[in-house]
Amino acid sequence: MPAPLPEPVIPLEQRKSIETLMAHDCRWPIGDPQNADFHFCGKQKVDGHPYCDFHVRRANQPTRPRTVSYPLLAG
Repeated sequence: MPAPLPEPVIPLEQRKSIETLMAHDCRWPIGDPQNADFHFCGKQKVDGHPYCDFHVRRANQPTRPRTVSYPLLAG
């Protein structure tokens, strides 16, 4: 399975806060909302999605198969 795509770096002047998001802006949250550097992607959204092309692809990545282990039964 390929490694997850690294998060793109959004330049400071392009970062969006909840107050500066517009209808056409990507709403992918970046960082911890409790930290001062929290922001939204803000790039152009893909029609019909709340995210830009990059984040639509990230949101729709297939899940990794889980390994199931069963504890040994005491005999």
